[in-house]
Amino acid sequence: PSIASESTGRTIRAGSHMRNSPSTDIAGLSPEQHLEKGIECHSSGSLSKSTYHLRLAARAGLPTAMLLYALACRHGWGMRPNQAEGVSWLRRAVDSAGVEFIEDGTTDGSQAVSKEQKARKAQFALAIYELGMSYMNGWGIPKDKPLAVRCFEIAGSWGDTDALAEAGFCYTQGVGCRKDLKKAAEFYRQAADKGMSMAGNSW
Repeated sequence: PSIASESTGRTIRAGSHMRNSPSTDIAGLSPEQHLEKGIECHSSGSLSKSTYHLRLAARAGLPTAMLLYALACRHGWGMRPNQAEGVSWLRRAVDSAGVEFIEDGTTDGSQAVSKEQKARKAQFALAIYELGMSYMNGWGIPKDKPLAVRCFEIAGSWGDTDALAEAGFCYTQGVGCRKDLKKAAEFYRQAADKGMSMAGNSW
């Protein structure tokens, strides 16, 4: 099961260890099962139920649930939009994902662990990118374009393609930073190297 982020069009999935959980009544669900149920309900269009389960999983401390619940707050998925609460949960998602993230080379190097590391890394980067979008647009927080650019740079350094493109745009136009076409070109090239179409762009 997965949820698409409206900001990027990408999908966020439950971890492999969260799939195919044994069925049980709602009162007995684990945080991981609430997360999986929330994603399933979102996919089927039951947004209110989805938000209910994501909220419980987020409050239990799951970074993926925090990120998804933050997006639900921002976009009003099954609830009244609350962008300020969304920013609060994005910050928690960044903090929690950063604490839980396993650095490459600190595990046994198995393929399964490597895949999980990549998923955590992408999730951490996406949370920082979404926080940057909040600062750039003033979604639930006063606009702070320089801080937004910094978020894009950090998320880009962790491999987020959209963040690289946003950073490139900011340096091209001088949004939240001094115009720097050399830096812009580097960010755009990195985004292109990761598969983003740069059609119509001379970089």
